[in-house]
Amino acid sequence: AVVSTQSTGISDEGVRRFVFCKNLRILKISGCFKIGDKSVGAVLEECGRTLKQVAMDDCRSISRRLLDKISERGLLLLEAKRENADEMWDSSDRYMKQGFLF
Repeated sequence: AVVSTQSTGISDEGVRRFVFCKNLRILKISGCFKIGDKSVGAVLEECGRTLKQVAMDDCRSISRRLLDKISERGLLLLEAKRENADEMWDSSDRYMKQGFLF
């Protein structure tokens, strides 16, 4: 299953409901400014066996710690741009070497 909420006003509460998608393979949340680590982390925990890709371009409330978690799980991160990227991502070289796009 593919869930796409790109550029919608979805909140953390809405994203947390995706934990019930047991066959979730691709999560597209690009441009969703209201979601953060807690909801995306919950989806990672519950759907970790089937989830393969996450697209999260311009999700401003996602932390580096969550990106590390995504990387550790071997998921394909399809976009992770943030404002002030130079200040926020001191380990961006590591992500770029692993094929993530900034």
